[in-house]
This record gives sequence, C-alpha cells and structure tokens, in this order.
Amino acid sequence: MRARILGTIALAVAIGLAACSAPSPREFGKPDQDAIRQLIQSFVAAYNAKDLEKVGSFFTGNSMIMPANRSTLRGVDLVKTYYDERFKMGATDLQIEPHDVSGHGPLAYVTGTFSLSIKPPDGAVPTRDRGKVLWIVRDYNGKWLFEVQIMSSDLPPAIQAPAVAQPDARKQG
Repeated sequence: MRARILGTIALAVAIGLAACSAPSPREFGKPDQDAIRQLIQSFVAAYNAKDLEKVGSFFTGNSMIMPANRSTLRGVDLVKTYYDERFKMGATDLQIEPHDVSGHGPLAYVTGTFSLSIKPPDGAVPTRDRGKVLWIVRDYNGKWLFEVQIMSSDLPPAIQAPAVAQPDARKQG
C-alpha cells in the first residue's frame, strides 16, 4: 500500500514538473510589430537600391511570392529571379505603407498598400503602379523574415494591342 502511495506521489510530482517546464506560448507584442516594420523598411531600401542579394536575405528558404498576373514562385532563388526581372524592367521608387501588423507566436501578417514607378531602360514612357499587399512573416530565431508575399495591383493589367496582319505585297496588284 505504501509503495502505491509513493508511486502516486512520484507520478504527481513528475506531472507537475513537466507542466512547469513546458514552454509557455510566445506572446506577440509591440517589439515584434516594430521588428516587422523595420523588416519592411529594410526591404524597401534594398529594393530601391536594386540590391538583389539583400532583397533575397529577407525571405525564408521555403518562401513564396504571388505576384499580380503571374504564377506563384516558390523558393528564395525564384523570388530573387522575380525581383531581378523587376529591376531590369525599371521598377524603382517602391513605397510600402503597412496598415495592420498582427500575429500570434512566431507567425504574423502584414496588410497594407504599395506604390512604385516603372522607368523602362529603353526610354519608354514611365508608369506608376499601386495596389495592396498581404504578407505572412515568420520569426526564425529572433529574426522576422517573409514567408509569403502577395502583391495585387489596383490597376488593370496592361493589354497589348493585337498584332495587325500586314497585307502580303505579293498578292496585291
């Protein structure tokens, strides 16, 4: 009987110790919001400097972006390829206005708006784009990184005029 009581007490103590040592859920707070806002500022600065390596450093290894009018791109290498294409098209003067930064534990989301200029290197007329952003960010060992980026333009997609069939000069005449 005594062994049974001691066994029960030992089990209760072990359960109590296990409960006390279990990690408490990580709280998401103002320091996290500030760090994410800093991530966005640093991303914008690297984007406007066309620093492709720095831009890529803000993404997780398994990140994905969902750009407007394009397929989803997965992995930091494809993310960098996408931004390199944007830079070569003349994308510059990116501005991000984060509206909501919220989260729980190591995951957070950002909603906001963006605007940027497209100044084509071929001398074509510059344009301005604007739209919405939805980003999912994750805390990796104390560093917030983009895991998913969705950017959606408020402007309709550029429509290219269909090629006009040229009359065959041989048939005329």
